Amino acid sequence: MAQIVSKASAADAAEREPSDMEVLHPERTLPLGGELVTMREYGNVEWLRLLPAAEPMVAAIAEMIASPHEPSYEVVLNAISTHTDGVLPLIVQAADRDMDWLESLSADDVENLLMLWWGVNGHFFVRRARIRQAVERACAVRKEQIVAQAAKAVASAGVPSTPPSSPTGTSAANSATTPSGS
Repeated sequence: MAQIVSKASAADAAEREPSDMEVLHPERTLPLGGELVTMREYGNVEWLRLLPAAEPMVAAIAEMIASPHEPSYEVVLNAISTHTDGVLPLIVQAADRDMDWLESLSADDVENLLMLWWGVNGHFFVRRARIRQAVERACAVRKEQIVAQAAKAVASAGVPSTPPSSPTGTSAANSATTPSGS
């Protein structure tokens, strides 16, 4: 006999582990501007090509991460808006749309699109910023090691063990000859 199986509740869906496909390709879909828009994650080669355009945003995120304060939504939004000309092409590329479509959206839809994009692709920026900070820390540690080694080398070269001899008090021209029989 058939059994009725109820659909999983929203709470059950939130508690379940993401599928392998969701982890590997975390695409998300949202209605924007009267149509469903799928935001896709950048591919690895695609991300490498986008690095020059993403650089100002990566630098801004690196500064936020280095800050002792947790960045608020407004701080992050300000960083994104500061780099709008570089970020918007990244967003429309991941949505497989064009700038005309983006400019036709309402302000609320643009903000929702931005959050959708960040949810799918933000990890690329954060990872790059963290790698940058790790490299900078490693370089600083290495520089300190080199300076310490140089200081140690200078200290070990040190002062000679005996001071140089003082100059002679007489010269051969005004010195008496030494008797040969002595």
